[in-house]
Amino acid sequence: MTEQQPSSAPEVMTGDVRRPLIVTAIALIWTLGAVAAAGLLLFRRPEEADAVTTLPATTVAAAVVVVGLGLLVGWGLWTLKNWTRTAMIGILGLVGLYYGTLVVFDTFAQIFGGEHIVPLLEILKNSGLALLRVLATGAVPLALIYGLTRTESHFRETTRERDVTNRSVWYVLIAAALSAIIIVLLIILFTSKEAWQAITGVGILEMIFGTIWRPGSIIGVEGAQYGMLPMIVGALLSTFGAMVLGLPLSLGAAILLTEVAPAWVRELFQPAIELLAGIPSVVYGLFGMVILAPLIRKIPVQANSGFGLLNASIILAIMILPTVTNIARDAIRTVPKAYKEGSLALGTTHWQTIRQVILPAARSGIVAAVILGIGRALGETMALIMVIGNSIAMPRSLNDNPLTLFLGTARTLTGNIAVEINYATGAHRSALFFSGVLLFFMILAVNSLARYLTRERLAS
Repeated sequence: MTEQQPSSAPEVMTGDVRRPLIVTAIALIWTLGAVAAAGLLLFRRPEEADAVTTLPATTVAAAVVVVGLGLLVGWGLWTLKNWTRTAMIGILGLVGLYYGTLVVFDTFAQIFGGEHIVPLLEILKNSGLALLRVLATGAVPLALIYGLTRTESHFRETTRERDVTNRSVWYVLIAAALSAIIIVLLIILFTSKEAWQAITGVGILEMIFGTIWRPGSIIGVEGAQYGMLPMIVGALLSTFGAMVLGLPLSLGAAILLTEVAPAWVRELFQPAIELLAGIPSVVYGLFGMVILAPLIRKIPVQANSGFGLLNASIILAIMILPTVTNIARDAIRTVPKAYKEGSLALGTTHWQTIRQVILPAARSGIVAAVILGIGRALGETMALIMVIGNSIAMPRSLNDNPLTLFLGTARTLTGNIAVEINYATGAHRSALFFSGVLLFFMILAVNSLARYLTRERLAS
């Protein structure tokens, strides 16, 4: 005879099914609670209502839904349906999360909502009371979730129920993926709607190719001009300068970290490069204002203020370095080792192998990294506002040397929106939204090209 293993929880025999007592208690409590909630909906009366007031249809429908769901979930727990256990855990978790969020916001309102600064002891007291409220209220749901988790082996799941669960999870994941597309479409619709006044009143070609930005909120509606070509040129020139300066550094860092440097050097430099991606934009702007501007101002060119496209290009080159480096490094790592070993076996040097074998094999990935860096540079705002000079005139050279173009001031599309959106009204505000639409499609085109090149690399 085999020795029967003791159960981890008291059980109730129902035919050939062993139902833990905690599941029986949860089923009864849940069902009675649903009936009580429906009763409150039906029999609760406003103080000003008379005795003959009829119940609204929505109240009756809500009560029926509450009772129906309560009986359905109670029946599922009573018959040990696994989908009911999963639903109960999800419902209790969402309710606890909702209540915890309410407590957190209520605590923040007590701490930050007054006209005076709350003392530290009062902040600690309010935080402690909020924690006690969460623990006291969440003790019962947590106990129920714990009990349902411990009794998982007692619940049954048929093949059909398992298929339904799998399909439900699949639909949820599809909805989560589609939400990104929906959000993008909503952004396009919102910005296009706000920009429609400028599109119909000024004209797309006039705004894209116009060279004078003189918004109507400053000089009056009659003389307003909304030419965005200077901002478009400023954005393209600063991005071009950033790629010229940043691409060799990024590609060199990627080659160093994958093919040249020993392990201790990689462990030292890799976190430093990744740290660059976490530095706020305003810090880069401060660096450009305090450090780079005085250095650039020493270049002996008349009207050189130190703020302009060169300063912006250097800052952007530093900001895109982690993006381009990490993606280029991953592209180089995906090159099969057989390529490198075969090249070295033919007698080539390590550098010849890198230049003639590894980099060509990773070309599409490196191009994708460059394009993503371009998208990163086009979308930067705060740092450029602080270092580019914010001139609304068309960028031009300061003397006969065409390279002094980068010593001149300019403004980008993103900077134009950030600087003027606070006081813009009417057609001026709509034109700023159109510049956002234009910038959106520029970055979308860049990212789409990068995705295409990345897919081509993976396919090859």
